[in-house]
Amino acid sequence: MAAESSLIRATGPGPLEAQAAPERDLFAISLDWRRWWTILPEAVILTCTGIMPLVVGANVVSRYTDWYRILWAEDVVKVLFLWIVFLGGAIAVKYGAHVRMGLVGDRIPGRAGVLLRQAIQFSPFVVGAILVVLGVRFVEISMRRELPSLQISAGYFTTIIPMSGALMILYAVTGRWNVCAPGTNTAGGER
Repeated sequence: MAAESSLIRATGPGPLEAQAAPERDLFAISLDWRRWWTILPEAVILTCTGIMPLVVGANVVSRYTDWYRILWAEDVVKVLFLWIVFLGGAIAVKYGAHVRMGLVGDRIPGRAGVLLRQAIQFSPFVVGAILVVLGVRFVEISMRRELPSLQISAGYFTTIIPMSGALMILYAVTGRWNVCAPGTNTAGGER
């Protein structure tokens, strides 16, 4: 009987065992979502940064040649720039490059220096919360305004403001911020 069980183990699982669905770890699935939330904003910034010079260049060439006027180019560039700026702020928080007060914070000794460094570390939460609260109000107001050349409500494009505030808070919560040991930068790495 022992020889038979070792023979079964040596040949691998049987046909019924092979058909069983593999178990997935829930933490591994959440890591996939966390990966998307870290990659997607950077991909959007890269896309907007690639599209913006194409639109501006096409508009300049068309105006110079008097061939065709691209009426919507200015509004599209404004929207792309808005998205680049606000997503860029969230990405800066992600990499710890947003608030750089190490020159002052590391020079202040004792308890005052620790409190200053902790205030610096807490600032992405405050800025993110302000962007979420005021951004939602701004979206509500801008929903009543239409971009003239696109004839689309501006509120759809300004949703990036509260979204970037939420991303700032998310990136600050996920551990990108080191609580302020002297001699470390805001990203948590050694200088």
